[in-house]
Amino acid sequence: MNVLQNFKMKYLVLALMLTFFSAKTHASNCCDTHTHYSFEPECDLCGCSTSSGSFGFGSLKNSNFVGLRYIYQNFKSKDGIFSNSPSSEESFNTYQLWARVPVTKNFYLSSIVPYQDLYRKFEDRTEHINGLGDMNVVGWYQFTFYKKQKEGEVMFSTEREPSGHRLQIGIGAKLPTGEFEETLTDRVNPGFQVGTGSFDGIFALNYGYSGKRIGVNNTITYYLKSENKNDYRFGDQFSYASNLYYSIPKTTYIVMPFVGVSGDEYQSIEQFGEEVPETDGNILSGSLGSEVVFNRFTVGANYTFPIQQNLFGDNVKSKNRVSVYFNLTL
Repeated sequence: MNVLQNFKMKYLVLALMLTFFSAKTHASNCCDTHTHYSFEPECDLCGCSTSSGSFGFGSLKNSNFVGLRYIYQNFKSKDGIFSNSPSSEESFNTYQLWARVPVTKNFYLSSIVPYQDLYRKFEDRTEHINGLGDMNVVGWYQFTFYKKQKEGEVMFSTEREPSGHRLQIGIGAKLPTGEFEETLTDRVNPGFQVGTGSFDGIFALNYGYSGKRIGVNNTITYYLKSENKNDYRFGDQFSYASNLYYSIPKTTYIVMPFVGVSGDEYQSIEQFGEEVPETDGNILSGSLGSEVVFNRFTVGANYTFPIQQNLFGDNVKSKNRVSVYFNLTL
């Protein structure tokens, strides 16, 4: 147990050191309004198969920040094919310390450190697990596109004007800082875990446009998952998301409502090298929310609802999900 705790603490301390070292190094440039592009790549929230990848690593118009985020997810699982088969209600509560900071002009580092508090309620009992989850660290390289100079136009400044378009490529990893319990894998929803116990790769591509009032985000992400020490491997995951937002400037603050769609495709789970039946699936969701930005603070909320889904042989149903967060611009 002491070895496991030391293992978790080592990665937690490393991530926080990297995050705050980068923030300190670049704090002088973090409040430049010209760099406040929208940024919403996906992540596997709790490292589990039923976790949607559409909540993201960043918030609208916040280039560099550190903050707190709470995410609530609700599932219903049915153990059987009959209408009277026993079922359970599952509540996933995730509390995150998250940040996005620059390392160089075009390279950024994102990190999320989650704490999981999960409940599963049956007719006769309630199961509860909690603890540090699987943290993520992703490096992003950004390509910024600039406006072309008009023919005959005289430029009085050597600085080029950004066009609002940008492309970001992200590569990172999910670390096995959360505890994996093999005894929970025989449940209908094996995603009821604090962590996966495996190192997983994260590969993402983000395109966005940020105009004076309207902005858009389009992101695709692939999670390459590995086998843990229990010979258990969650299936690879492909996620996509598109969000459209509108900026409404007020005297002392900015309101930014947004709408979007997102989806996740899950491959089958493998145990001892064999596929576990009915452990793949897909889900398409819609979302709406808003952010309010005042001075260096951002408050946001996101409501997500399923449009179409087929998870674990249609035995697991994802319900409405909610995310709220509070960020401090660095």
